[in-house]
Amino acid sequence: SASTAAEAYSMAPSNKHLLVAAGVATIAVGAAWYLSSRRRSAPKAAASPKAAKAPPCCATTPAEKPEAAAAAAPQLTEEEQQRAAAMQEAVRAKERGNKRFQGRQYQLAIDEYSKAIELSPDPSDKAVSVFYGNRAQCWASLDKYEEAEADCVSALAIDPLYVKALCRRAMAREKMGKVEEALLDLTAACMLSGFQNEMATSNTDRLIKEVGRVKAEAKLLQPMTSLPSPFFIATFVDSFKEHRELLATEIRSSAEVDIEIDSEVSMGGRAALLAEKALAHMVQRQYEEALSTLEAAAELLPPAGMPAAAATTEEKGAQAAWEAAAAAGAAKVPPSLALSLLGMLLHLRGNYDDAMARYEQALALEPAAIDVLLKRSSLWFEKEQLPQAHADFDTAIRLDPSHPDIYCHRGQLHMLQNELSAAIADLRMAVKLDPGSMLAAIQLGMALHRNQQPTEARAIFEQAEARFSTSPDVLNYHGELLVETGELDAARAKFELAISVSGGKFALAHVNQGVLMLHEQQDLEGAITLCRKAVEVDPLCETAHVHMAHLCLQKNDLEAAVASYDLAVGLLRMKQELIDCFSMREAAAAQLALLREQPEVFGPVME
Repeated sequence: SASTAAEAYSMAPSNKHLLVAAGVATIAVGAAWYLSSRRRSAPKAAASPKAAKAPPCCATTPAEKPEAAAAAAPQLTEEEQQRAAAMQEAVRAKERGNKRFQGRQYQLAIDEYSKAIELSPDPSDKAVSVFYGNRAQCWASLDKYEEAEADCVSALAIDPLYVKALCRRAMAREKMGKVEEALLDLTAACMLSGFQNEMATSNTDRLIKEVGRVKAEAKLLQPMTSLPSPFFIATFVDSFKEHRELLATEIRSSAEVDIEIDSEVSMGGRAALLAEKALAHMVQRQYEEALSTLEAAAELLPPAGMPAAAATTEEKGAQAAWEAAAAAGAAKVPPSLALSLLGMLLHLRGNYDDAMARYEQALALEPAAIDVLLKRSSLWFEKEQLPQAHADFDTAIRLDPSHPDIYCHRGQLHMLQNELSAAIADLRMAVKLDPGSMLAAIQLGMALHRNQQPTEARAIFEQAEARFSTSPDVLNYHGELLVETGELDAARAKFELAISVSGGKFALAHVNQGVLMLHEQQDLEGAITLCRKAVEVDPLCETAHVHMAHLCLQKNDLEAAVASYDLAVGLLRMKQELIDCFSMREAAAAQLALLREQPEVFGPVME
């Protein structure tokens, strides 16, 4: 329902746009929510005979009792009597099999279940599906998973609604490494049981997360070829005081610099001009162009990660000339800063090894570069190497204990670890040392809010809005805080203003408007329209794609949901957010596959 969706991702502050420095993004809804939200009453498997005290793993539905008065039973033909007698023999064989199974005499149990199958007069009788299902459990107990899978296939051919057979086949398939097929079976079991089978539900959730992890890790091995949203990058760049101040100075246009590049003959001179041109691109938020230009400049220097002896005389000369020009004020960007900016853009693109190499190269030129230490700390955090991340913060503080960026970025790391007191202390210091840090102010407000200090959180946001009145980030996150305090009209006004000051291009505010509409008016189509607008204005905003997928799930449009998740995973870079998104994607894809393959079975479940 619409209200379920609103509760599931009810505008809790999404720090994705803010926590870039620490490299973690959150996805509001997990696989467990998706599964539980889709609980429906489902058709149950038809009853079939069951022996007394059957083992739980082989348990079947109770047999129907015979008519009380034998005289009232209809007269059977001879053929019918023979078939009934044969079925009774089959049931007795099954009962003997159950006892053998209870005694862990699995091969003997298999023999009895085989007799039951052979004796059954009607191979399409649902009781026969139980015989196959019980024999499958015996095969599994003997670690013979191919045989177990085959018997489950036979059972389901007779009774497609046989949940236990689906669970047993899933177990066998998982043991055989057929993880995605196992996930399909478990998803089917959940759907058919109305999500009331706790074992099926828990195993489905476990397997979805496992598939998500495997796919996320495989995705991370693939090189990223595009940068994230320009708003995303701009927020990160703005969090470094020296970068913010440099970009606020007078910088020639890229066209003006190009004229000088064309006439420059020295390698060092060309490298310095290319770095200046990259700054011009960054001012215009043309980050792809900035990245390629910085790469061109770096190619004129000694290669990253190589001993000095490996550099050519020309490369050494270019670096020396560039450094001298920067020291004399003739070059806008020194080589260490150019390498830092290049590493940052590679980092944000998800090319971690290349980024680390450029950070190391920058530190080799300027060991006291605070911005590089902080960026490298973020990269260590993303690589799940927390001691190295803290070590870089410690080094930065030893070098310059009054540098505001240290406290801003370390405060974010504390927030990610839910260390709110430490985060608040660091962020207070960051705001005190650098009142111009928009990110520090937003993060401080959010940290105070999470720490149950609403009055001060509100004051921080009001101060931030007064100082950064044209910042869509401040307005958007102020709006999110107002949603959490129940001031929905005021929140809506903040989202509208965030959209206005960004020229309509701030995707997160469009998303938040949509979720607010869903929450207040239960208008799913309206929410989808607004989320679609977010995707249109910023196709690189992964959060918009994720929310679009969630909304499509609420609409039962599984195909559109899977397509939106596919777009999101193409943009996500952090391991945990990829795991979450892939998990959601696989949950939706499994249900979609079942609906396509067996619409007559699973269609009614989705209605």
